[in-house]
Amino acid sequence: MSFQSFINNPKAYVKVHEMQLQGAGANLVPASVTRAAPVVNPAHGNSIQFTHIANVQMALSQSVGAKNFAAMALGRAGVMNKRGITYVPAVGGAFPNLRILPWSGTDVTFMQLDGGADFALTGPLTGCTVSVVRHAGNLWFFHANVAGGGGMGPANRATKRSMIRHAGSLVGVPQTANYFFCEYGPQHQYEGLGFVWGRLRAGGVWKFYVHEIQPPNPGALLNTNTTSDGKWAQL
Repeated sequence: MSFQSFINNPKAYVKVHEMQLQGAGANLVPASVTRAAPVVNPAHGNSIQFTHIANVQMALSQSVGAKNFAAMALGRAGVMNKRGITYVPAVGGAFPNLRILPWSGTDVTFMQLDGGADFALTGPLTGCTVSVVRHAGNLWFFHANVAGGGGMGPANRATKRSMIRHAGSLVGVPQTANYFFCEYGPQHQYEGLGFVWGRLRAGGVWKFYVHEIQPPNPGALLNTNTTSDGKWAQL
């Protein structure tokens, strides 16, 4: 599936990652990235600012053909490889408007979605908190985690929100700014595994969505993942 297909139907494209993550797992980090030196975060870990790669190429790898029951069954049994996506910088690539925010298991990563961006992506989420904020005409995108794979308790979520606010202060965003948060746990934006993407709409409005992937239920008739999608921010 091409990146243009992703722009047209991101929910379908994220399902490719869903299949990949049934295997060894993956991190949406391009082969090389540009970032500033990490800065110690008073709440936890480090704050790491990334900038975008001018051109990114996406490639489908380890294809088993169409997503169907037979392909999933053979993949689960280890007979066939599952589909996966790789991200590599591409000289003269066609998608300079794409932004991929990497994540770190103990830190908060962030980047500005500058005037050249119209699509942003981060994940996978396994307890992480993602956030966006607009301040002084700039839009900032954050992905926070703590050691041990995140969590869903109130104190854990509070720590990650504090990490994000401290990171924002490095680029002039006041801690009292109107941050939007996407958080893990019951009564929050997602549970299980997730991905977040944002799209620039008409009038300069960004809309952000989370794709939530619930693990299989061994007691169910069909032991397969279930998914849901929801918008969590518009600014």
